Amino acid sequence: MSSAAVDSTLIERILRRFRMDAHVRERLPGGGVLNLDRKLPYLFVYRQPPAREDAGMHRLVLGEASYLVALGDDVAQAHDATAALAETATRELDSFIILELWSGAPDSSEFVVHAPTGAAAATVDVLSRGLREMKDPDIRTTVAVRQTDERHPPDLPPLLSAQECWEIGCLLVGLEVPPIFRDPETGAVYPVFLRRLRHELSGVMRQMAFEFARVQTRAGFESYRAVGPRRFGDEATIADRELADIETSYQLLLLVSPVNAREAWHRFRERGFEGEPQFRYRLLPIDPDVLKRRLFDVDLEPVADPAMAFLLRDKRDELDRQITLIAERNTEGFRYASMRLYGAVDDMLLNVARDVLSSVPPPPPAGRSEVRVSAAEFAATARTELEYYRAAYPGLAAEVQIRPDLAGLMVSQGNLLIGDGLSLRPERALPLLHHEVGTHVLTYYNGRAQPLRQLYTGLAGYDELQEGLAVLAEYLAGGLDASRMRVLAARVIAAHSVEQGAAFVDTFRMLTAEHGIPSRTAFDVTERVHASGGFTRDLIYLRGLIRLVEYIRAGGAVEPLYLGKIAAKHVPIVEELRAREYLQAPALLPRLYQQPDTQRRMDALREGLPLTGMISDSE
Repeated sequence: MSSAAVDSTLIERILRRFRMDAHVRERLPGGGVLNLDRKLPYLFVYRQPPAREDAGMHRLVLGEASYLVALGDDVAQAHDATAALAETATRELDSFIILELWSGAPDSSEFVVHAPTGAAAATVDVLSRGLREMKDPDIRTTVAVRQTDERHPPDLPPLLSAQECWEIGCLLVGLEVPPIFRDPETGAVYPVFLRRLRHELSGVMRQMAFEFARVQTRAGFESYRAVGPRRFGDEATIADRELADIETSYQLLLLVSPVNAREAWHRFRERGFEGEPQFRYRLLPIDPDVLKRRLFDVDLEPVADPAMAFLLRDKRDELDRQITLIAERNTEGFRYASMRLYGAVDDMLLNVARDVLSSVPPPPPAGRSEVRVSAAEFAATARTELEYYRAAYPGLAAEVQIRPDLAGLMVSQGNLLIGDGLSLRPERALPLLHHEVGTHVLTYYNGRAQPLRQLYTGLAGYDELQEGLAVLAEYLAGGLDASRMRVLAARVIAAHSVEQGAAFVDTFRMLTAEHGIPSRTAFDVTERVHASGGFTRDLIYLRGLIRLVEYIRAGGAVEPLYLGKIAAKHVPIVEELRAREYLQAPALLPRLYQQPDTQRRMDALREGLPLTGMISDSE
């Protein structure tokens, strides 16, 4: 193959697949690569200067949907491939834009946009404005725009001449990037800062490409979010699978929950509510040290797309904290590990919880003859509910298990687990069904229907939004009663007590004596937050509900929240991945949303219904 030109056979293969709207990924002879996710009206280019080091620059285009990286001999050959692609794309899509990036002087802090005189002014303006408005506070740069025919690195020939661009009908813009991600003395890359710069710059370049496509082409993007790639490469797939395998090797909630809670309650009551209960826990099925080594063997560096890299890196950090939590079980360090994982009770949340307990009176005690729903009865109802969803989505394979080693209800890895001592008031059965099956089970299987495994094992920090959605379901079902709201508030008070270092009996007495929580309920709340040495996760129920209601009042759509197990911070990323057609709409939505009162209750939230107004007794 000639060093002066790319083989015509290779070019024809590229163009044929481009015209078919098919994925193109071709290695160039000198070691570079051309990647075209699909038929797109833009190309981001980086050419490695042959005479100098330029560490890190190529990473600014990797992970984009359409890019060319030219190395060595490819620098000369890039002209032929780019010209042929530009000609074909212009015929297919009406026009084509090429953005070439290169690094400025080592001490530069200025982005310089090199653009043709008077051409595509709106596109250039979007690029320059986006560079000025990057949000990272450590990106302290200025921006200059130069109208010139010299739109290429000073130590390389033009990628395409101004005359060639005019003849083809394409636009070539140059972007000189200040190498602020490198040490100006040694040239060493600051990897974390480079990652942040790449994230910011990627958004700016995609907005520029969208503006050009909107005005100059018939590509038909709905938003700049749709400009990004729909494929993420084997590196992302492998990392996603490995992280999911690590998380499914243990079940966190089961491992930190006592297996003898009912027995411990009876002994605690017999002793007159004195003394620390003796809880027993399941044996660990994993070695935390081995799992940590496995976790940090997951290579995330090759995952180039900023959105995908953020999701996977965020999850790896959370798994690190979870494994530390498990390793610290039944030690003083467990409480601090829990606080690092779930955050602490802040003043706002604590005040809301206290206000609920002071303003919502406890309901009168139930009579001894009150009808109760048993574990077996609830299990039968749950299986019927699952059959309803399975008819709409046959892939739903959830099981219902009644277990002697569990108190209450729990969904773990898509299955509904029911403690064999469960005893519910009849009016609580349906709201809890929507909580457990209509939220936790559905989001698990909605996540399984997506290509990203993290959507069913759970993106980092998903618990809070999950529990907020689940409690919202209780409200929408008309079953968020005073007792339940008081329990959610009591969990926050108890978690704060644990954070302050209180003993089990101190927390129990505070709930009963100061806040009027019945002794059995107080024991359940206290047991949950003191489990394993201080498991403060229960604060997320009320905090999740408060933040979810704020999101709804701000006009946030609820439907995307059921796509999988996601956190509120991931909603924009999930929406972006849907716009790129990588993710699809949720396979299932809760049947609750088909009920006539649901919309009325949702409207009440949007109109400012206070937290205590959500209590069903007040309707």
